[in-house]
Amino acid sequence: MDFPRTHRKRIEISLIPLIDVSMFLLIFFMVAGSIEKFEIIPIDPPVAQSGKLMDEGHVEVLLGSHDEIIVDDEIVPMEEMQKRLALQLEANPNRVVTVRADATVPANRMIELMDAIKAAGGRNLSVVTQSKAQVHVE
Repeated sequence: MDFPRTHRKRIEISLIPLIDVSMFLLIFFMVAGSIEKFEIIPIDPPVAQSGKLMDEGHVEVLLGSHDEIIVDDEIVPMEEMQKRLALQLEANPNRVVTVRADATVPANRMIELMDAIKAAGGRNLSVVTQSKAQVHVE
């Protein structure tokens, strides 16, 4: 008895679904992983009645509500901040030093910081505030 051979259907592995899934994952991670600058410490600037919008400047100093000072994304003591600013301002003393302080920081601490910036060679000082239109009362 002679049986005819049955032919198996040849299975083809298609790469198109794999490519589709790969492209979907690539696009998903590009959108979901967009780089956004975040604040190291939360700062709520004080409200100002007047003022003008200025360039943020090239040197930024953060003064937090718990008396922390941040320069170049590192928490530093006042003396170290003064040395770092002196090095950065040595080449161009006309660079704008932008101070972002929390609204709860005492005025005498803010004055100490500004004096240290002046001692480091800073000539142009900018203090970041927010206008009344941006204040959100919750």
